[in-house]
Amino acid sequence: MFWVALIQKYTMSALFYALMSLILYLYLNKREWSPQVASHTLTVLKSDWLLGRFSGQAPEASWNLNRETVLGRDSGCDIVLPDAFVSFRHARIYASGDGYFVEDLGSANGTLINDRTLNLPERLLPGDRLQIGRTTLGLKLVRQENRHFFLSIAPGILLLTGGLSLYWQQMLTLRDLGLLAAVAVILSATCLKLQRQGWGSFLFIPVAILSALSLVFLFRIDPVFGLRQSFWIILGVVVFWLTRAILRDYKRLFDYKYLFLAIGMFFLLMTVLFGAAVGGSRSWLTLGAMHLEPSELVKIFIIIFLAGYLDENKEVLRLGTRRIGRFLLPDWPYLGPLLAAIGLSLLLLAFQKDIGMALLFFSLFISMVYVATNRLFHLFSGLLLFFACASLMYLVFPHVQERVLVFVNPWQYAATGGYQIIQSLFALGGAGLVGWGLGSGFPALIPAVHTDLIFPLIGEEIGLFGALGILMLYLLLAWQGFRVALQVSDSFGRLLAFGFSSLLSLQTLIIIGGVTNLIPLTGITLPFLSYGGSSYVAGSFMIGFLVKLSEYR
Repeated sequence: MFWVALIQKYTMSALFYALMSLILYLYLNKREWSPQVASHTLTVLKSDWLLGRFSGQAPEASWNLNRETVLGRDSGCDIVLPDAFVSFRHARIYASGDGYFVEDLGSANGTLINDRTLNLPERLLPGDRLQIGRTTLGLKLVRQENRHFFLSIAPGILLLTGGLSLYWQQMLTLRDLGLLAAVAVILSATCLKLQRQGWGSFLFIPVAILSALSLVFLFRIDPVFGLRQSFWIILGVVVFWLTRAILRDYKRLFDYKYLFLAIGMFFLLMTVLFGAAVGGSRSWLTLGAMHLEPSELVKIFIIIFLAGYLDENKEVLRLGTRRIGRFLLPDWPYLGPLLAAIGLSLLLLAFQKDIGMALLFFSLFISMVYVATNRLFHLFSGLLLFFACASLMYLVFPHVQERVLVFVNPWQYAATGGYQIIQSLFALGGAGLVGWGLGSGFPALIPAVHTDLIFPLIGEEIGLFGALGILMLYLLLAWQGFRVALQVSDSFGRLLAFGFSSLLSLQTLIIIGGVTNLIPLTGITLPFLSYGGSSYVAGSFMIGFLVKLSEYR
């Protein structure tokens, strides 16, 4: 019986350790799964000259592009086009950054791209028509994805393994197990579909693994939480696909940046006026039997506004227009709307007493302004403003004072405000390397274990190795998101990708830092792991947006 109990409690943990080890191995050996491992080819689309003169090949011939490819009639060119209307060295295609550019080399008859005369080097995209002499060429992307089948089905296997373990321990019913199986199929099918398409699996697989862990532990805490979260995960997957399908041209969002800001302010104001207080913060709207946290949606609206505004005014914000002492600062018409927007957001969040979300908003604001302007002055000014605002909130709000005092010495307040963080530290500190096993922890001792403090429970039951594996998943998700930001071709898309990636990263750092007492504990959710529909759906939208942006590299 001992060995049966051991298998029941540690099978999912062992599978999770193996999965994290595989991911770590793939990355350390440069064999990562990536958005695309692709080669670009130049293909003849149309030719008006004789087939027999085409170097013995048919007009549909194609060539793989190198870092630099020269086209012309001369035999020394990389691509030889024996056409009288083509110059000896007619044009060159060269790689720069994340794309290819075409440049005319002073040819006699010129080079056309999409029926326009090419005067300056211009980016060549898949689907463009490049006309050289009487030959029309096209750039094609040949997708050859690195396929790791196990990684795509691993979220489903992990979820089923955890569900079976809980079922054998009589913590689940057959109905619960059937629902887990349905969600497992949906998560794995989504990963497989994305991998087959060649886009998105590199971002969705970490999300799917975190979702599987979330569902297992929420069912372990209370099947009611697991049942509700199952439907939120299904809705999140639907939102993910809808985002990719509907968002055909994200650049159109740039024209509606002020509308998104207005909608965000409206939601925050409605929460201040009609919101319900939960856990000390007035951050929830009640719509019948449904509870909505508007700030989760407002985060997305604020990022779209900041990306659009910073893209539109980045040069003025970077260079400045007015000298004050040694510094060049932007005029008020450029700096004012930015400060007013973020100031109003923070003020409304302060009225809600939602300090965690206020900290997240401010950190996001500082990071996006610095990335857009690349000025250390804005970064240090933002940090000084942050400390000033934090000091003011400490003096004004008693519950902020309490959290700071608990952070400094939780043991002094063990019977009151420090009880939550002390139980979190006990759970993490007593787990050892592999934990107590699934179902053997003490969630009843940890307040808000299904939301703010789900990470300590997971660490308690799957140990230090499991906790480090979760942190590695978040690190992987952030790295892949920032990688997308570096590869998007336009600055508005880069700022959007950076904003969404920063938001997920900062939110993770704030809550993990809080439950480990590295910073004062704040009441925000751990992305894709904590219980909560608003947070999960908003996160799914951001992941879908990032996957869509990755297609514009």
